[in-house]
Amino acid sequence: MNTIETINKDWDFVIGIEVHVQLETKSKMFSTCEYTYDKDPNTLTCPTSLGLPGALPSINEKAIDFAIQFGSAVNANIHSSFSFARKHYFYPDLPKGYQISQFDRPIVTGGVVPIWWNDKQYNIELTRAHLEEDAGKSTHHLSSNSSQVDFNRSGAPLIEIVTEPVLTHPIQAKIFIQRIKQIVNYIMISNAEMEQGKLRCDANISIKKKGVKKFGTKTEIKNINSFRNVQKAIESEIKRQHQLLEDGQQVKQASLTWNNEKNTAEIMRVKENANDYRYFPDPDLPPVIIENSKIESIREILPTLPFEFENKWIDKYNFKPEEAITLASTRHIASYFEEILNYDVGAKNAYKWITGELFRLFNEVNIPFDHSKVLAKDLAKIISFSDSEKITTNSAKEVLRKLFTSNDSLKTIMNDGDYLDNKNNNVEDIIDKVFKENPEEVIRFQNGEEKLLSYFIGKVMKESKGKINHKIINQELSKKLRNS
Repeated sequence: MNTIETINKDWDFVIGIEVHVQLETKSKMFSTCEYTYDKDPNTLTCPTSLGLPGALPSINEKAIDFAIQFGSAVNANIHSSFSFARKHYFYPDLPKGYQISQFDRPIVTGGVVPIWWNDKQYNIELTRAHLEEDAGKSTHHLSSNSSQVDFNRSGAPLIEIVTEPVLTHPIQAKIFIQRIKQIVNYIMISNAEMEQGKLRCDANISIKKKGVKKFGTKTEIKNINSFRNVQKAIESEIKRQHQLLEDGQQVKQASLTWNNEKNTAEIMRVKENANDYRYFPDPDLPPVIIENSKIESIREILPTLPFEFENKWIDKYNFKPEEAITLASTRHIASYFEEILNYDVGAKNAYKWITGELFRLFNEVNIPFDHSKVLAKDLAKIISFSDSEKITTNSAKEVLRKLFTSNDSLKTIMNDGDYLDNKNNNVEDIIDKVFKENPEEVIRFQNGEEKLLSYFIGKVMKESKGKINHKIINQELSKKLRNS
């Protein structure tokens, strides 16, 4: 079968993404019962979330605030008046049998999400972002031919983010979803952990011949649950559609599901027509009207966003896109980098130490960056000591490791290790010892084999445990070798 890149030479890919993000509110979207991940099944329910007769929904105000935050972050239109609708498509894991969502009057429309792909920035246009409730979780047991439903998640608040069909490559789609996770993490409305089901996505896919304006027939892959699978699922469906069209067949509009084990998208149902759902205004929920002043007050508290950091660092410090992307990958790393610059550490130097030595330490113990015990001001001092040659680079790395792994202060570590007294180490005594242990090499150097200088530097560095500055060693060695 042809590769994606081969197919892309003659065919355009048209991809739209729907991302469902579970919001970190204390209660559910339309009820007061709690939702927390990983609780015992069916322990977080109430009459409303169970759809019991007479139980009426009420809107979670915090979820509205979170939706406004997201809309502000992507420069979207935030509507002061919006409403909720019932989506009449049977949900076996929603006790009342239907979902409350938004249709013709969502809270957020438009907006753009900037992403980087192949060192170029793309603004991915959004159609809308709307609030709705999540369904429960169904577990199917093939061995016993039975199903179980956990209603804990039923009613949990979601924001559904829908793009225009403007994505043109599976990798681009994956990057977009990663960016959504990053944005909601930055504004702290969701941790968006895919393994917890707090971020899920659907992908709408069609292909068309190059130069053809009319879109092909689209299919939809439902509930993709990892970034890696997003790319794999879209690639698989593109290849399937391409093969059908090359064979003279037609692509039928259908919903598919991704099979992780088989690495293929499997057809769930063929849609007879596009109008798969029917909506009508929810009679139990009146239209919502919010003050513009509230929208503006929420806009004002937004933090600096990842793409704002990236553009700033690229322009101000001449960073490459991939360097800026790395530093902006989480809110904690970006804030740490900004803080360390307050201590007169060069941006490029700070980048090197953070993404090099500090990242290496985190990777060794597999903990997130926000658990760091290394204060920005302390790392700045270590970098300054190294740059001014008060301590060697190796010593600086050693100090950083001790600071990372112990509870000692930087001052204590520096004093206990006598790191700042390294210039006063008796380098001449160490050199004399090395000469005494390597008399033949000394004679060879004096007879013209000056390349042996690096040999002696290595020996002295080893003897001093890397605590003496390389330049000092080089200077003293050259002097003694030529005068001995």
